[in-house]
Amino acid sequence: MTDVGLREEDILEGWKAIADHLHKTERTVQRWEKTRGLPVRRLKASSPDEGSRVFGYKSELDAWWQEQLSRPDPNGDDPTTTPETLTPSDPELDADRPRPRHTPSFWIAVTLGTVLVAVGVRWARSVIWPPLPGKITLAVRPFKNLSGESGEDFVAAGITEEMVSRLGQLHPQHMSVIRLSAGYAAAQLERLSKDLHVDYVLEGTVRRIGDQVAATAQLVQVSNQTVVWGESYDRDLQHLLLVEKEVADAIASEVFRKLPLHSAPAREVNRDAYLAYLEGRYFWNKRTSASLTQAIALFKKSIAIDPTYAPPYAGLADCYELLGSAPFTTLPPSQAFPQAEEAARRALELDETLAEAHVSLGYSDTVYEWNLPEARREFVRAFELRPDYATAHQFYAYYLTAIGDLDAAVAERKRAVELEPINPLLTSALGEAYYQQRQFDRTIELNSKSLELDPSYAIALVNIGRAYELKGMHAEARDAFQKILAVSPDNPAVLALLGHEYAVSGETGKTNQILQKLNEVSGHTYVSPIYFALVYTGMHDLNHAFQWLEAARKERSEYLVYLSSEPLADPLRSDPRFPRLVEQVGLKPVHLSVRTTN
Repeated sequence: MTDVGLREEDILEGWKAIADHLHKTERTVQRWEKTRGLPVRRLKASSPDEGSRVFGYKSELDAWWQEQLSRPDPNGDDPTTTPETLTPSDPELDADRPRPRHTPSFWIAVTLGTVLVAVGVRWARSVIWPPLPGKITLAVRPFKNLSGESGEDFVAAGITEEMVSRLGQLHPQHMSVIRLSAGYAAAQLERLSKDLHVDYVLEGTVRRIGDQVAATAQLVQVSNQTVVWGESYDRDLQHLLLVEKEVADAIASEVFRKLPLHSAPAREVNRDAYLAYLEGRYFWNKRTSASLTQAIALFKKSIAIDPTYAPPYAGLADCYELLGSAPFTTLPPSQAFPQAEEAARRALELDETLAEAHVSLGYSDTVYEWNLPEARREFVRAFELRPDYATAHQFYAYYLTAIGDLDAAVAERKRAVELEPINPLLTSALGEAYYQQRQFDRTIELNSKSLELDPSYAIALVNIGRAYELKGMHAEARDAFQKILAVSPDNPAVLALLGHEYAVSGETGKTNQILQKLNEVSGHTYVSPIYFALVYTGMHDLNHAFQWLEAARKERSEYLVYLSSEPLADPLRSDPRFPRLVEQVGLKPVHLSVRTTN
């Protein structure tokens, strides 16, 4: 049996397409909508000069037809009548019943699944789903954009993000929620069951027309590939958050029908503020300096429209923190982190339950404030609010790396990947956790997988290049760094890494060229002192290295908290200045248990 899912070809635009699908006239299907509940959808016009848009879904129409087979109309307006039983008052009804071109196995799935849309979710509650023991796994496919405009992808991506977030907070003790990224978006149900042990899959579509949006959602039980719940929503964009809450609560009430719901009511949000926020998250997830700058502008736009809406403040915090962190570091720490903290605290003033803002504060407390007890409290609070938030597990691993608990950092990154398998960012981050453990082959393996998922993800090349250099594979290391510089020739972080590579290879001339280039770039772009320290460390010029590290300490450079376990910092460890520097950052020297795969 093939995967049961929503597809673009399931949509029938206009009365004629609906009538043709049912082999009837337009007047007949229009009457059936009024007299027989034919499932026809409408979107309001975006302007007074346009008429409303009419459309239907083949799966709903076919399910409606099956229902008519078992429910004759006492008034004689029966769509299933044959020529022998036609009434004189209904001459339009012809003998050609709609015969959807599907196999018997499809109709088994339709009868068990999509008919639920017509007869109601209550039937599913008593028949399809018995009480579920233990913890189940719900996977969310990316919602499909059916608007026909690539620029509208952020709406579907944003709704997917919101659904994962909202569902993850409903019953975390009983349900794990994972987002299926690009690599698994079209995976067959058998693969999801085998690879990820998924019990249910939520999938949907979003179609925007002017100021209106049509959203569909359905839940597929993986074990028997049955659609056990489905619904469609026609809303003004103003009410998108309400649509998300309705879907999340409907699923929760079905799966956990014996448990009380604890989800907070969705608040009304200005439509334009919400759309700007969704688009901001879309660019934040791309993780480049340029995309983070775009995201900041969009979050600020959202805040300007509705200053009482908390999520864009958390988005601002996330962006500023990354722009103050390696390998981005386009802002000095003194600019990036205070702005991030201010935004995160404002988010929590508006909504203390926003896990994203607690994660932002936990990260800033770790890498900028050097307040590790407070950082841990923020991460703990984030996990209380949203235990299956993958980004929280990713950023908590930064804290664990800083305090030297490298095994726990790997475990947290593994958990993040479990929650969002086939996510290039999280897969690369797991590889970086192995890099800190000196398991360089695992670093290369996982970051290569990240590049398969997203060939443009430069941080994966950064991790691969560092791992190759430490394995002594210098040509491969240079190739990784130069691929990034071919696109971004003035990237300070990658220039420093290439300079370190030249230095350890003994190519002094090229190393000095890199130092000269970094000085030139610093004339028009912020260059962190940590990058100059990196090159001098490769040259074993420790006096200059520690001078630059002291400058980085005064700036409260983010990357200093990782020096205790950073493999490239190994030449510094025997110098008495190193433990003093680590202690000044509020950390203790880490006694490394080196495990290499060379």
